[in-house]
Amino acid sequence: MRFINTALAAATALVTAGCASVGSPEGGPKDTTPPTLVSSNPTNQQLNVNTNTISLEFNENVQPISVQKELLITPFTDNKYRIRFKDNNLSLIFDKPLQDSTTYIFNFRNGIADITEKNVAKGLRLSFSTGSYIDSSRVSGKVLNLLTQEPEKDAVVALYRANDTLDIRKSRPYYQIQANAQGEYSLENVKEGTYKIFALQDANTNSLYEEIERIGFKAEPITVTPDSQYVVLQTARIDTKKPIGLQRQKFLDRFAITYTEGISRITAKTIGSADTVSSKIAPDGKIAELFRSPKFNGGKLLVAVLDSAGNSSLDTIQVDFGTDYTQRVQGAQLKVINGNQQTQTYRPGQKLTIALQGQVKINGANPISIQADSVNKTSLKYPEQINLDKTQTELTFTVPKLAARQQPYSIVIDSTQLVPVHNKKFPIQPIPLTIAEAQGFGSVKGTIAGNQQNFILQLLTTQNKVLKEVRNQRNFHFTDLPPNSYKLRVIRDENNNGKWDQGSADFKKEPEQIYMHPDLIEIRANWDLEDIRIQL
Repeated sequence: MRFINTALAAATALVTAGCASVGSPEGGPKDTTPPTLVSSNPTNQQLNVNTNTISLEFNENVQPISVQKELLITPFTDNKYRIRFKDNNLSLIFDKPLQDSTTYIFNFRNGIADITEKNVAKGLRLSFSTGSYIDSSRVSGKVLNLLTQEPEKDAVVALYRANDTLDIRKSRPYYQIQANAQGEYSLENVKEGTYKIFALQDANTNSLYEEIERIGFKAEPITVTPDSQYVVLQTARIDTKKPIGLQRQKFLDRFAITYTEGISRITAKTIGSADTVSSKIAPDGKIAELFRSPKFNGGKLLVAVLDSAGNSSLDTIQVDFGTDYTQRVQGAQLKVINGNQQTQTYRPGQKLTIALQGQVKINGANPISIQADSVNKTSLKYPEQINLDKTQTELTFTVPKLAARQQPYSIVIDSTQLVPVHNKKFPIQPIPLTIAEAQGFGSVKGTIAGNQQNFILQLLTTQNKVLKEVRNQRNFHFTDLPPNSYKLRVIRDENNNGKWDQGSADFKKEPEQIYMHPDLIEIRANWDLEDIRIQL
């Protein structure tokens, strides 16, 4: 709600344009020194201030840089102000006198810079009181990204008076401060009292919460006193939007629905008979496919989907089938999630899935073979070694031991034994298969101690992608790990539902807490890492 006088802004633009050539002398050293505050009115920590103008004088010429967005005034005020600047002076002129008997803090963040190189006067902060004393209560702490336990850089920490009905989605906080790059914050000169506290990944710097941003909070208000207290806030996204079907496509053997976001579960039942229709979720997580079968050849379905945050949608959908196969899968190809078919490597003993362009039935005992040439060939038996899923579009088997790992292999599918259900052929070519060299694998084992009854232990990559997880196992052992660096994360699964639960949208329930093992897990070939102890 703050503004710059229009005429003044225009004049400033002209002045700036006229001074466009100002800079360091050609060939001279670049100016890297930020401006320094020489004096101010009122002065820092001054009492009994009675003015509607805040004046700052610097040791060199300065300019405002998005001051309306950068300047944090606490406690929050809707008292509008104009900005006036000339040479090395900058003033804020308020429409009305400041509130009586109030301690004010002006935090300019990145809002003032010099003219020549736009060096920012970082850490510029002015505090004073319109009464006879300066409030001395304070709260400090740290802001962390909950799921990674890494610092939430530059998060805004906000206080709202506990008895206020102000909403962080619509109203700016009464007090606020920006955490540093390490996530550390210290909010000082606060009036003693009880407050609701939040930490906000303020992506658009408007000090208001939007659902795309991570937010941390305490479900219960905190009491801020002159005695120092330390509050850790952990941010996470709160997803309240239900999945919505954006696009529907009909193919020969399936009906595809594209949703607005990733889904984790789908069920589809016929209306009336309540028969379950075969379905699956595509690797990208956003496409749900409903499949044709002898019992279902089209009609109305009741389709329920659930996303990872627990948001659900239920729709009645008219399903019809088309005449062509989907183009999402071409013939037969390796199914890879979060990877690339061209670079994925496999090893003996590892599960492998082939996605098919259409539904098939198997009329033979050896529909798949792995071969390097006509002599070096390993045939797989059906159904002993090969599984055809319920949608009839995926084949899964365990990679057998092979004679040599260095030479290239191909997965060859016998099209005479793999017959399209709907009597329309699709091309099936040999699939290149890269077998990992015999470098050896490692493992990690350990124990989880403490009173926490329900938990989920996850093995992560260094990019925080979940590779493996176990539930409620005090003694854990992750095996067959390629040499690499890994992380261990524990979710405190308070309601024992097998997943991490986010905080409530009304901020009355905090998200389930996370423990991150402090050290990277370094796995070496043919080596078992033991005695990892996690205390909950």
